[in-house]
Amino acid sequence: MDKILHIKNLTKIYDEGKAALKVLDGVSFDARKGEFIVFVGPSGSGKSTLLNLIALLDTATSGEVIFEGKNILKLKEAQKAKLRLGKFGFVFQFDGLLPEFNVLENVNMPALIKGKNKLKRAGELLKNFGIDALAAKMPPSISGGEKQRAAIARALINEPALLLADEPTGNLDAARKEQIFKDFAALAKTGITILMVTHDMHAAGFADKCYKIEGGKVQPL
Repeated sequence: MDKILHIKNLTKIYDEGKAALKVLDGVSFDARKGEFIVFVGPSGSGKSTLLNLIALLDTATSGEVIFEGKNILKLKEAQKAKLRLGKFGFVFQFDGLLPEFNVLENVNMPALIKGKNKLKRAGELLKNFGIDALAAKMPPSISGGEKQRAAIARALINEPALLLADEPTGNLDAARKEQIFKDFAALAKTGITILMVTHDMHAAGFADKCYKIEGGKVQPL
């Protein structure tokens, strides 16, 4: 598999008054195309910060994020926004579906933001996740697990190379959590690289690689 992501000595320090809080301390790892990588750690361990830095939603204190051969930390803001929309997909703990649009319209939304209409692809994604019957339903009327699967479909609408998932199963029961882990493992086999952070050790059993993140350090499990 080709290496798609190289993280080198990534550090994040927040200045809090007189005290400096080092959230990430020289984190380094590689991700290859089609790998499902899980980062496990407790709350406050730096998991979300790591994803936010890779996603260019926060600014690193030092280090490099090499994506497809380029240090993307050096991009201009407009270039970062274009990269996020075109190459990255995002799934969060809260599904973020817009209640005034039906499920199909929600999945299509990132395509519209990019200036395209991909309703056909949105329908295909819903079918792939077994929720095509929900296309015309409004988000408040479907279950938490169904919402999260729709959110994953939405993250895939622009055919990202990298999917970033931040505690995507935090609000789900055990059965629905396992289904999401299986979905991610299957997605990785299609060539999408997936980075997921979670406090749920059970996710490690579905991943190609698993790291423990604690005290700002990342170690293989």
